[in-house]
Amino acid sequence: MSFIAPLFFVALAALAIPVLIHLIQREKKQIIRFPSLMFVQRVPYKSIQRRRVHNWLLLLVRMAALALIVLAFARPFFLGQDLGAVAGAGAREVVILLDQSYSLGYADRWERAQAAASEAVDGLGPADRGSVVLFSSGAEIALRSVAAGERQRLRAAIDVAETTAGATRFAPALKVAGSILADSALPRREVILISDFQRGGWRGEEGASLPEGATVTPVPIAGGADAPNVAVNAVSLARSTFSNQERVAVSAVVVNRSAEPLAGGQLALEIDGRSIQTEALDVAAGSSASVTFAPVTIAGRFLRGSVRATPDALDADNVFHFVVSPVVPVQVVVVDRGGTGSAALYLTRALAIGDAPRFETTVRQPDALSDADLRGASVVVINDVAVSAALGRRLARFVESGGGLLVALGPRAAWPQGVDILPAALRERVDRTRDDAARIGALEYGHSVFEPFRAPRSGDFSAARIYGYRAVETDPSAQILARFDAGAPALLERQVGAGRVLLWTSTLDLSWSDLPLKPVFLPFIHQAARQLSAYAESPPWLTVGQVMDASFGESTLSLGGAVVLTPSGRQVPLDEEGADVLELSESGFYELRTGESDSVATVVASNVDSVESDLTAMDPQDIVAAATAGAGEGARSAAAGGAPPPEAQEQSQRLWWYLLCFGIVLLGADTLISNRMSKA
Repeated sequence: MSFIAPLFFVALAALAIPVLIHLIQREKKQIIRFPSLMFVQRVPYKSIQRRRVHNWLLLLVRMAALALIVLAFARPFFLGQDLGAVAGAGAREVVILLDQSYSLGYADRWERAQAAASEAVDGLGPADRGSVVLFSSGAEIALRSVAAGERQRLRAAIDVAETTAGATRFAPALKVAGSILADSALPRREVILISDFQRGGWRGEEGASLPEGATVTPVPIAGGADAPNVAVNAVSLARSTFSNQERVAVSAVVVNRSAEPLAGGQLALEIDGRSIQTEALDVAAGSSASVTFAPVTIAGRFLRGSVRATPDALDADNVFHFVVSPVVPVQVVVVDRGGTGSAALYLTRALAIGDAPRFETTVRQPDALSDADLRGASVVVINDVAVSAALGRRLARFVESGGGLLVALGPRAAWPQGVDILPAALRERVDRTRDDAARIGALEYGHSVFEPFRAPRSGDFSAARIYGYRAVETDPSAQILARFDAGAPALLERQVGAGRVLLWTSTLDLSWSDLPLKPVFLPFIHQAARQLSAYAESPPWLTVGQVMDASFGESTLSLGGAVVLTPSGRQVPLDEEGADVLELSESGFYELRTGESDSVATVVASNVDSVESDLTAMDPQDIVAAATAGAGEGARSAAAGGAPPPEAQEQSQRLWWYLLCFGIVLLGADTLISNRMSKA
């Protein structure tokens, strides 16, 4: 036996107190007073002090009670005992965390993981309770706190489980296990973590620690390293145009994760489920290779493509899906005072360059701008034009319904009263031709218009010289995005209804500045048009675990009566109020179908996380140390397989509690014995 606080034995000196009290106790004499003592001989009173112990039983009870209390405070424990071995070998709350990420599908790892989980169920004691939690990128409780007598239910939950397309994430699983253990009243709490411990699954997340006293037992699932494993990590899409038809050339990157070279393999390109091209695939061990297919014509919207490698020991990472659609150009209408486009020459030339996105520009005179032009346009540019009241009201309706408006001011610019959509009211002209030209100074680099110019050497707006601009009175709801060196606003933005308005207080030609001759002019115009049109290029693929939000594709997920068709054929209805996001849990193609015509509104390609295909394992003790950081040193030592430290052994045995209770019982017995003796 050993002790945590042996210094408390100094208090054993207090055992002498009952003996001293017993020995120095003086006998009490009863004095009787008489009316007259003249005839009584006076005898001096002498106290009688005890010289020996009269009641050994009472003395021993008192000393034993004090000794037990002192021994309890010394916190004794038995050396060499496992946690909970003395305190009745208390019942356990066991949480089995079973990794079902797709890397467990490699060779026979999943079968061995299921066998390890079933073995953990068989190890439950009669009074234990068990839970099964399946996890990959998220965590799901299959069964919670089931009595050991119902082992068959736990085994059934393990047997029906399957690997998923998700990647390994340990933090969600540990958080779920921690909540189960925190709600348990059993004295011993344990987590059995069964995984291949793929190193991409642990990022040192906070909040994944277990309750105090909990232990973690890692069960690594490894092996099968000699089995072939080739992964299609990514594809790149190069667009081109041939005979007025858009084409895309697909290039795939293939990585050989195994220790054996791959020779004589095949890599196929599938379009809409049909294999149209096949290329030979030879990849050295531990290296990668790139394969490029011949260009394919994009015949219509949502062209579904897949690059598929030869089957191997891990099929989940052998295919990569993508979706491509023809580029839909952004329609821009430039309202120019001359009608020939001469004043808007630099503006139209800048919009004609580039294809991400591609802009289609139409030039109109103010009186020739029709309602059809506004319905088909995403952006309208008012280039130094005096806007009439009727045109101003039409432009206001266009902006409020979601359109974008760019107004460039100049000597001829005017705006009607009563149409309040501009970020500022127009004032007098400021002439800088006689003095030094104005320079564009402060820019709001956090805004999307100027975000590409944030990095060094990405464009210098101060090089442009501004010879004239219009003074403005800023609206309280507007945001100033750029200023001239004197502090006057240069570019302002205001949101009106569902649309936006940008106001440039100078011209976009050479009449008032040389900005169109500077390298920043083209990207500036492109960014402004992208901002006003709310252009967002849909990614050709997403990753399992990400969400498909309402802005993805060409429609929204919040359509009444819409249904999402998953790659496995499962239909997920969306209620009338709609969900703005849908988590991707499978690899393949998701379809959003509208409720009215059952037509395909959006197609999303979903792929497994390529990081998971790297089967290099991490040290499980890194997770154990983080999970048991708040669980005490004993839990960490037990999880590591070593002998528990003295504190952990003493805490599990709790001998002090029994000693303290027995000491209190003896004090009660002392009281009873003393009362009986006093009555006698």
